[in-house]
Amino acid sequence: MKISEKVLDDFINEVASKSPTPGGGAVGAVVGALGAALVEMVASLTVGKKGYEDYEAEMERVISESSYRRKRLLEIADEDIKAFNDFMNTLKLPKDTPEKKKIRSEKLQESLKKACEVPYDLAREISKICPLANSVNKFGNKNAISDAKSAIALLDAAFKSAIANVEINLKSIKDEKFVSSMREAVDGLRGNVEKCISNGEGN
Repeated sequence: MKISEKVLDDFINEVASKSPTPGGGAVGAVVGALGAALVEMVASLTVGKKGYEDYEAEMERVISESSYRRKRLLEIADEDIKAFNDFMNTLKLPKDTPEKKKIRSEKLQESLKKACEVPYDLAREISKICPLANSVNKFGNKNAISDAKSAIALLDAAFKSAIANVEINLKSIKDEKFVSSMREAVDGLRGNVEKCISNGEGN
């Protein structure tokens, strides 16, 4: 069952159980989706309100993009669970002959790369939502400013969760070119998001 179809209490109980999934990556994606939802809410509370006419078009844009990103983040939560489960299944492959051991090793590396790419996608999505959060924080309905601030805090947490999941998997990847490229990409996102979060918190 997709995360978007789960009852909240069931999802939280699954996270609390001894099962490794859903874990930090999926939870981070859900937290990010909640941040995007708050952004969308603040923008919706701004549209049509007296005194905010100059920001109507911007808020409409924010609503549309936040809605899309929110749904995408829930998809990433499911992808994260699948990536981890695929890795765990790969660990069970036989290694009783040199050939089987080689095949298992290659498939493990492929699984680890996927386990890096999914949280990286999460981090990248968060980097696209942060400017939207800053927009509602700056131009949105001031009666909902605490919701805008909450969105920024959730997005910050989701981003840090994503990066933590990328980094732990990079440690086991032997492809130095992949590792270097991923670290460079992560550093670029980190700089943009940290600046965006800082600007939002300072408003």
